[in-house]
Amino acid sequence: MLKLQLAAWLMSLSCLVLLPISLEARPILAPPNLIKIYKYQGSLQCEGGGEPLESMNRQLSKLGVKVIVRQCGVDGLIYPTVCGAPDGHINIFKIQPRDLKKAQTLGFDLLRKLPDAQVTACKPKG
Repeated sequence: MLKLQLAAWLMSLSCLVLLPISLEARPILAPPNLIKIYKYQGSLQCEGGGEPLESMNRQLSKLGVKVIVRQCGVDGLIYPTVCGAPDGHINIFKIQPRDLKKAQTLGFDLLRKLPDAQVTACKPKG
């Protein structure tokens, strides 16, 4: 009798353990197909400057482009070390493909055109 009660208790316990698993096993909707676009910040070696990430984000938003992710980066190209020369810093945005034409009117282009580009930490303001 004790073995039967123990077996029943273990079965009820297993249901409690499996219930959360079954609730978690519902299908997850795939994220929409996003594309990455970029634009040069316009910053220069030894001088910095350029257009900040947030400024470009506001420009895209004003055109009705919904930005999903925004990041800073570099284009992956090699530059001679010369003060006043470009430094290759870019701003990267993930957007819906339907918004590409709008973004291109502001000078943005597809990130895949820069195969060696990398995401980096954004430069501190100031």
